[in-house]
Amino acid sequence: MATTVRWLVPCLMALGVVLLPGFASPPVAAGHLVETGRSAVSDEVEPDTATARVRQLMAPWCTDVPTSVYEGSGGQAGYTEVRHPLFGRSGDPDVYITIGLQWPTDHAGTQAVALHECAHILQYRAYDYDAAALDADMARLYPEGTSSGTEHMADCMADAMGAVRSGSVDGRGYNVGYGGGCTPEQYDAATRLIDGHRP
Repeated sequence: MATTVRWLVPCLMALGVVLLPGFASPPVAAGHLVETGRSAVSDEVEPDTATARVRQLMAPWCTDVPTSVYEGSGGQAGYTEVRHPLFGRSGDPDVYITIGLQWPTDHAGTQAVALHECAHILQYRAYDYDAAALDADMARLYPEGTSSGTEHMADCMADAMGAVRSGSVDGRGYNVGYGGGCTPEQYDAATRLIDGHRP
């Protein structure tokens, strides 16, 4: 087995076969993940029932995206792709979403996180996974936010999909997202991205 591995790895490298992580927006450069949470992904919980409920929160936009849940806050959306140095990308990237269950799955905060992460998947798809073009356009559309334009536009998209990013549930306040408001022009751009078009 070891001999096979020693032979196979150099051959694959000679052919230029590489597995690269997907690209996403700042501030998380390493690993190319989009993070809205402050905690790392930990143990998955109730994978069948909770994940099914979270997927329902993202319907009809991201029900085809592999989704997992974990104990903790925030969420992540990302993708991985295979690229050949000469022939470019091989096939469609593999996308994924993970959602922290800081609140129950029927909580407005959970829905807001889920829709924000789903919005990132819709951004990637509209830009054919071209991270540089996505980030440049989002910075142009949201030039003076407290975070990247890509993150703020994901918040605007989540709003357009029905998210309520802050409020009170059972007398306890919650706040989700990056804190920026959305202008009518940004909502127009968000709607175009949700429909699969570049703004």
